[in-house]
Amino acid sequence: MMMAVSFAISSKLSHTKKLEELRGSKLGMTILNLVNLHSSVQGPISELIEAIEELIVDINTNIDEVEYKFQVRTNEHNSYVAQVGQQLQDSEQDIARMIDVIDNLLIPRRDQIRNKIESLIEYDEFNRKNVDETTLLREQEHEAYIQQIEEDNDALDAIDDAINLVSSLSNPSLLQIKNIKFTLKRLSSKQWNRVHQGPMVQALLQIALNQNFSDQGILKQIVDALNEFRNQVVDAMNSLTKQEQVNIQEFEEKLEQLDDEHREFQRQINQAQVELDATNQKLEDCNQFLIQRQADRLQYKSQLDLENETYAVDTDIYTQTVNELQRELPIAEQGLSLIKSADFSDIKI
Repeated sequence: MMMAVSFAISSKLSHTKKLEELRGSKLGMTILNLVNLHSSVQGPISELIEAIEELIVDINTNIDEVEYKFQVRTNEHNSYVAQVGQQLQDSEQDIARMIDVIDNLLIPRRDQIRNKIESLIEYDEFNRKNVDETTLLREQEHEAYIQQIEEDNDALDAIDDAINLVSSLSNPSLLQIKNIKFTLKRLSSKQWNRVHQGPMVQALLQIALNQNFSDQGILKQIVDALNEFRNQVVDAMNSLTKQEQVNIQEFEEKLEQLDDEHREFQRQINQAQVELDATNQKLEDCNQFLIQRQADRLQYKSQLDLENETYAVDTDIYTQTVNELQRELPIAEQGLSLIKSADFSDIKI
């Protein structure tokens, strides 16, 4: 009997404690209200038990559903982060590769081609300057040649006149002597440095002038010397003409060589310019690609930051929801336990 009384007291205390716990939550108050309502209308207790059991099943189902949806969300998050993270990594690799290509390949190549073009232009300008100088020198040499030929022709005319006059003299008249003196003076005024008989001819002419051509021996020597001198002038003119032809040929060959070099410089300049244009275009394309990939990197980072922030919010919602359901589950179980064990008449809300 004492044991029965003790059990009844213990059971009463347990019911009281469960009631206090149920009153401490919204769900517990809802269950107590439901119990009170059911008690007031004297409904079948099996219906009330079935309702609380369905509530417990719903809570467990909600927990499973929330956990499943969060797992799906987590999988989507991980997949999205992996995908965008790979895109971010690819963009960073492209950026690093483009910077390396631009700084270590394209810019040095562009500068190298520019320097090459500048050097080729300098070489070509020097080539054209050499053409102008060579042409000017050739013109000066040709003018000197023409002048020398003209002087030699004048000398030949004077020599022929002198030979004819001296050869016709036996007892020259004063007029003949005067003419021949004039001719010989004109002849003696020429330069004799190009023939080795020149000094001797000048000496003979001077003697002839001094003696008025009275010595026939001297006249014969003068004629012989003039003929020899004439031959030497002709030989000198032939040598000068031959040398002029050689100079012309050398000039034309040199001019042709310089023109060949000029064409080669122009070809190399044009080829280098094509390479420079291609390099500049490639440099522009790489810079545009670099700018695009840098923008992509910022976009991927923004997408990752947004996704991580959104996932963090979803994680907080999931945690709060699961925690709330896990708090409601034991309350519902306590309510079910109370309904199964208590006398409704003893339950006061």
